[in-house]
Amino acid sequence: MTADLEKFLAARDFLLNVPSYEEAYAKFQWPHLTKFNWALDYFDSMAKGNDQLALIWADENGNERKVTFDEMHRRSNQVANFLRDLGLTKGDRVIIMMETSVELYELMLGIMKAGGAIIPAATSLPPKDIADRITRGEVKFAVVHAPFVEKFNKAGSALDGLKARIVVGDEFSQQCDEEAEAEKCWTQYSESEKYPETYEAPFITYSTDELFLFFTSGTTSKPKLVIHTHTSYPVGHLTTMYWVGVRPGDVHFNISAPGWAKYAWSSFFAPWNAGATIFTFRYTKFNAKKVLDAVEKYKVNTLCAPLSVLKLFLLEDLSKYKFSLHDFVSAGEPLNPEVVRKIDEAFGVQVREGYGQTETTALIGVFKGMVRKEGSMGKVAPGYKVALLDEQLDPVPAGQDGQISVETYPVYPLGLMIGYDDPERNKQVFKAGWYFTGDTAYQDEDGYFHFVGRTDDVFKSLDYRISPFEVESELMEAEPVMEAAVVPTVDERDRIVPKAFIVLKPDYRPSRAAALDIFRFIRDNIAPYKRPRVIEFLEAFPKTVSMKVMRRELRAYDREMRQKGEHGEYEFWEKEFKDELGLGKRR
Repeated sequence: MTADLEKFLAARDFLLNVPSYEEAYAKFQWPHLTKFNWALDYFDSMAKGNDQLALIWADENGNERKVTFDEMHRRSNQVANFLRDLGLTKGDRVIIMMETSVELYELMLGIMKAGGAIIPAATSLPPKDIADRITRGEVKFAVVHAPFVEKFNKAGSALDGLKARIVVGDEFSQQCDEEAEAEKCWTQYSESEKYPETYEAPFITYSTDELFLFFTSGTTSKPKLVIHTHTSYPVGHLTTMYWVGVRPGDVHFNISAPGWAKYAWSSFFAPWNAGATIFTFRYTKFNAKKVLDAVEKYKVNTLCAPLSVLKLFLLEDLSKYKFSLHDFVSAGEPLNPEVVRKIDEAFGVQVREGYGQTETTALIGVFKGMVRKEGSMGKVAPGYKVALLDEQLDPVPAGQDGQISVETYPVYPLGLMIGYDDPERNKQVFKAGWYFTGDTAYQDEDGYFHFVGRTDDVFKSLDYRISPFEVESELMEAEPVMEAAVVPTVDERDRIVPKAFIVLKPDYRPSRAAALDIFRFIRDNIAPYKRPRVIEFLEAFPKTVSMKVMRRELRAYDREMRQKGEHGEYEFWEKEFKDELGLGKRR
């Protein structure tokens, strides 16, 4: 066992066994590692000869595969040998476009062992975005599930610089003619099964070597390329492991799709850092009942799901299930208090919120044993130092909004990216010993953080600061509302007022009567200064691959309609209900 592995295990074991959050935050320190490859040094030492289940894969059709740690260790060695034989050298960047599968886990470990850096790509990406990622990411290898090869090929000349293209799945076959260049042909992933089950790395992995590169989901701007290293990312996810509450021997399920950071967070590093079993479920289209059936059948102990999934769970009859959960967490979208109350009651375990970014690991959270406050996303994770700063980079007092900022000096936290691929952007987010997240929050007297919104989303109406998330949380308590997204619009006097886009529950239909019911709820339950004056029903919201609502697209759509002097098909203004709502009368 190397000295660096000993330090990693000591940090991990401390968080697995610490009795309280207060002690964890006061005493946890990031291990100082210089030569560390998580797949080779940690995973293999834990997995070799280990017959415990590392992975359970299942799909919506009832198929399943179970893989032990030892099997995953040996199979990923074969993959590493395969990749090296195809020409992968240390530092080569590999783009992966795949559905969740056993092969995906083999590949992620194998690429790490072979010295590659991983760029996940969502399967929903169009060819132009694939081309952009390959070009900007300086990609050398591509690994693609068979159903997406045709789309991938349409990336055109961006593929010319690839050393190799690998296809996973027998349903794709391509015969290259004798004159075709080898790197322009697709190599079958199944060829990796012919390689030795032992692997020796011909290089040293340094802590500063690149490991994961993510394109952000782009809610407010063009996706940025986030760079994490061999130490910062897997070791940084000790905070995620601690937040999730996953233990050795648990079965952990994170409802997420490959292609974005949350999959790596909670479907890969956090559970395996704890020595737990990962459960992963493949489906064509999300079906709450099938997912809940799987959670029950496979006796999932720790579950992570975003707000959009929690809402769909609540549409099912949850009383008929007998779950094995001891911890339930949610990240990716701030939780609405009404949803939290219903989930707690239905699952019999408190759902705990967490906050982080593609650029970080779990940064803030409600940790196990901590008193939960309604509407709060918790306290700072062990290993991080976080403050709320104003535009002058000064800390704000309790109760006042400030930008969530991570201290980077004198100790640089391991979970934080080393930066973007854009030097100018790095200058904007790294200043004076801080990393600026671009998110706004306030902190109460007890040190709990309360999310306000993206700095780009918060707006003023009649000189009042409007937090879209705050108004959306209140709208969620209205019975017909499935989802809500609040943006600024302008009224007939050119004043900025809140507008609420609403997706109704399946039993409700867009209509004037439905709008009146919601306006009545708004008048009875939301303070006048932040009351939406306009609502518009949509079938669905534009969302990123990580299921975050793209408010910038909603703002752009509304702005275009206002400029044209047009209204949406199911858009209603409060003033249209003057008599029914008693507008202008004292209340």
